[in-house]
Amino acid sequence: MMRIKYHTSKGSIYTHTSEGEQDYWVKEGKDGRVYPLAEGLHISKAKLTELVREYPSSLLDKTYCFNVGVEKEFFEDAKVEACNDLYEAEETVVIFMVKRDGGRYAICCSSDVVNIERIE
Repeated sequence: MMRIKYHTSKGSIYTHTSEGEQDYWVKEGKDGRVYPLAEGLHISKAKLTELVREYPSSLLDKTYCFNVGVEKEFFEDAKVEACNDLYEAEETVVIFMVKRDGGRYAICCSSDVVNIERIE
């Protein structure tokens, strides 16, 4: 099992756990409440900005388009962009998906990651 905790500037902790084929994310708010996430990804702010510019604004506008396909497609593209080759000098964030009512998903972004803790 591998667990990585991403501590953010606003006090939240995003935990990515991998156990064999299982892979899951949770968010712990600064108030101590824990929230399961549908998916998560640690990515540099520069790569995320680049990716957002490539998507038409209408697809990312949460008031206009709420289908799982767009969010999943965005996350797949983000995984390719992230490449897990992050340098410590880069500013990074965690982007994540949360499940909303009616089977819809929302894409969210953490504040800046300030510390990474690896637990094996």
